[in-house]
Order: sequence, then structure tokens, then C-alpha cells
Amino acid sequence: MPYDIIWSPAARSTYFQILQYLDEHWSQADLASFQNHVSQVLQLIGKFPRMYEYSEKSDTHQCVLTKHVSLYYQVKQNPKEVELLIFWDNRLDPEKLDLGE
Repeated sequence: MPYDIIWSPAARSTYFQILQYLDEHWSQADLASFQNHVSQVLQLIGKFPRMYEYSEKSDTHQCVLTKHVSLYYQVKQNPKEVELLIFWDNRLDPEKLDLGE
């Protein structure tokens, strides 16, 4: 049974910020490609939530979507959910990434 995907407010906000940046600075094809890639990854995460790198310290998984963007998420068992936490620009200072560690 696949896990439900839950978007946190931070995940939704950072995802749309990335889409806005792509829309302003890249082509529509690049924007559509990123959206399709995220959709495919979310389908995989729903089926195989532990397939990406896990940090015990923060109890999160990291999926590197592109060399510039990573997705952080948590897996919950009851109910079976994957909570998307944040889409992170990998070029930013990692010390500023707060995952509740």
C-alpha cells in the first residue's frame, strides 16, 4: 500500500519559489522537466519511502533532485505518510538548513 504524500507549508512554499525562479530564468521546457521529475520522484517515494539517504540525527531522508535542489522528507508509520519538509537550494549554506536536529 503506497504512503500518502503530505506537503508541509515550508515544502509547498519552497517548491513554488523554485518554480518561480525557473520560470523567470530558465525555459518553459526546463520548468516542465523539473515539475515532471518531481512528480515521478514523489510517486517513487510514495511506493518506496526509504529509498533515499537517511539521517538518523534529523530523522529525515534527502533526495537530490538536481545538482541544485534537494528534497527533505520524513516517513511516518501511523498513518502511512511521507511528509515533505522542504525543497532546498544546495548552493545555500547548509548550516542554515533547519530540520529539527
